[in-house]
Amino acid sequence: MKVPDETIFCIFVELNRFGKKLEECETLLDKWCFSLKHISTLDKLPDELWTEAFERLFQACEIARFEPEVKLTYEKEMFTERDYYNIIETARDDGIAEGRAEEKIRIAKAFKEKGVDASIIASATGLSETQISEL
Repeated sequence: MKVPDETIFCIFVELNRFGKKLEECETLLDKWCFSLKHISTLDKLPDELWTEAFERLFQACEIARFEPEVKLTYEKEMFTERDYYNIIETARDDGIAEGRAEEKIRIAKAFKEKGVDASIIASATGLSETQISEL
């Protein structure tokens, strides 16, 4: 069998055969196996597993336990939050782009007032010679 990509590999774990207690888990793999096996019985994330990855796993599992109506409401709120975040980011990016365009025009006007050739201004600002002549 040919492996399509040497960086991809699979590990199969039979969680019902994993018998370590949390305090016996030394490796990250042990901690993942423990977490996946016991996630349904944990009321809170144990201190021994307090890393961002395990915190995100625990949060995802808490969401999965929601009643269907609560889960639907949560998902709608998350869509709204993500939309809001994307609107803010887009507005910020647009503002930055608009500011850069205004700065190019300001620089081109200053060069034009000093009598610099339009081709040099175009090269320096990225504006076309037509745009520069219209300033």
